[in-house]
Amino acid sequence: TLLTRRNEDGMKKTVSEIAEFLGGKLYGDGTHIIEDVRSAESAGPEHATFARGIYAEHIEEMQAGVILVDELPETYTKNLIVVDDCRRSFGQLIELYHPEPRYSGEIHPTAVISPTAVIGKNVTVMAYAVIDDRVVIGDNTVIFPYVYIGKNVKVGCYCELNPGAVIHENSVIGDRVVLRAHAVIGGQGFGFSTDEKGHHTHIRQLGRAVLKDDVEVGSASAVSNGAMNDTVVGRGTKIDNLVHLGHNVEVGEDCFIIAQVGIAGSTKIGNSCILAGQVGITGHIKITDNVTLGGKTGVLGDIDKPGTYVGYPSRPHGAWGREQVMLARLPEMMKKIKKIEKSLAEQEDKK
Repeated sequence: TLLTRRNEDGMKKTVSEIAEFLGGKLYGDGTHIIEDVRSAESAGPEHATFARGIYAEHIEEMQAGVILVDELPETYTKNLIVVDDCRRSFGQLIELYHPEPRYSGEIHPTAVISPTAVIGKNVTVMAYAVIDDRVVIGDNTVIFPYVYIGKNVKVGCYCELNPGAVIHENSVIGDRVVLRAHAVIGGQGFGFSTDEKGHHTHIRQLGRAVLKDDVEVGSASAVSNGAMNDTVVGRGTKIDNLVHLGHNVEVGEDCFIIAQVGIAGSTKIGNSCILAGQVGITGHIKITDNVTLGGKTGVLGDIDKPGTYVGYPSRPHGAWGREQVMLARLPEMMKKIKKIEKSLAEQEDKK
């Protein structure tokens, strides 16, 4: 088989063992047995969960055997483990109880691999994958069924290329990159010349698409290649499903780009930015570091100050909020204006 799983027989840990594993401080019964992880709503006595924000206000209503928290509440009757970041610690428990599959490093007989391709150690290539000429694949990478990797592509180590992903020619993929199902990297950018009759002619794009280390690209997302220079996604950036990055876009490090975002060509995004769902960004602009764009925000010009921006066109969250308050008062203001106009008209009639 191409893959095997660890701990198929399940795992049981005491609350004390979990606290030690997470480096947290236990409050409660350390001998209680935990068999799995669950959400706060569905966890029972044999489960671990976490509580943050509004959920932390309802700890006493939860049925979980142990609850991870960031801070110890004033009063409690549940088994609690206090950690620095309960969400991250819960992620560690997910990996403990539901570890990732291990792959065997086999190459399926139906995979099509060019004789000029260089395949690293312990690379798994599943059924019907196609690896074209002069491709280089790093060690311990996993290539799922129906993946296509074009000519001259370089893929780093410990990558995960899920079913149907496409990496077009000359693209560069760093280490530990994840491409979800049907992601498309390095397809031809949207570059056309329009003549006097309105007919469009495609101009071949010669740049590359470059994904740095630890990048993730969601299902059905597309990162176009550059026109002449490269399209670049910086280290650690995570891209959700159904996102489009146009040609020559440059995205910095550790960004979040959420579903249905579109970034037009040659725009530069700084580090640690968050682009919420359905954000649209015009081309050839710059956005500085540490900018958050609220859902459906439309960006038409440069953003040179960190902060949260919303609306169309985008503006600082505070200014947008004041505008919304004024808009809500417009009907009342219109009534007052009409009343004043009526009063003035009556005064005119008396003259």
